[in-house]
Amino acid sequence: MDIRAVIVSILIGLITAAIGELLGISERISPVDTGILNNILVRGTVVFVILALVIYVLLSLMIKRRDKLRSENAPVVFTAKQRPQKIIDKIKIKKFGVKWEGLYGTRRDLPTSGVDDAYVYVDGPYCPKDDTKLKSRTVPKWFVFEENTWVCPHCGSSHSRPTTHYLDEDSVVEDELERIFQQRHD
Repeated sequence: MDIRAVIVSILIGLITAAIGELLGISERISPVDTGILNNILVRGTVVFVILALVIYVLLSLMIKRRDKLRSENAPVVFTAKQRPQKIIDKIKIKKFGVKWEGLYGTRRDLPTSGVDDAYVYVDGPYCPKDDTKLKSRTVPKWFVFEENTWVCPHCGSSHSRPTTHYLDEDSVVEDELERIFQQRHD
């Protein structure tokens, strides 16, 4: 008899037994007769071992995939943008119903390493009425709902925050300012 056929037969019997145990129909099906698999304790143990191995393999694959994605998407170095020390250009724009200030400059007055790349720094939002820096607040709207707004501490005016770019307004404004500065300095 071929050894492969015996192994395949045993594996089919084990899989059939496992599926039968899971579906609760193990008494009605007859897996390939391997002798010892007819004992209910052996079948239960085999089903448990097979399920444990399947769960282990699936979890291992998921953890490896998660770690791979984390390593591919993780930033090399995280740095927060600081206000440029040498300002090349400055502009104010109105976006999302409020004012924003954009600065285009470099980190140092004199580059020490030869090249000091210019970047965009976003400051804001500011009140369109009196140019005061706005505070972020959640205010009640009707009875149950709340609205995220910017509130001016000086004049008390409130301005609704966008729902599509909530907490990401700075990067949207930064993208627009980059386009403007790129047009000006190219």
